Amino acid sequence: MEADFGEMQVLIRVMVDYANMAAKEHALLNRIEIATFEEERLLLEELSSHNQYVATLLPIRTVGVQGDCRTYCYCVALTKLE
Repeated sequence: MEADFGEMQVLIRVMVDYANMAAKEHALLNRIEIATFEEERLLLEELSSHNQYVATLLPIRTVGVQGDCRTYCYCVALTKLE
């Protein structure tokens, strides 16, 4: 679980600073490209270039029910800095 949590923390940091990370060609950008549509990446770039965000990955998991299965995901706290 720790490796999954650590990787997710890095991915969250890449997402909140997407405009700068895309310019630097961060190694984990391909993971974001696989999981998002072009429109979503453009929105991430626009939001992160105009605002500064801080994301904190909380060490708790939420549960969702999809059909007969349950999915577990980490919870993220997102804050916009003024």
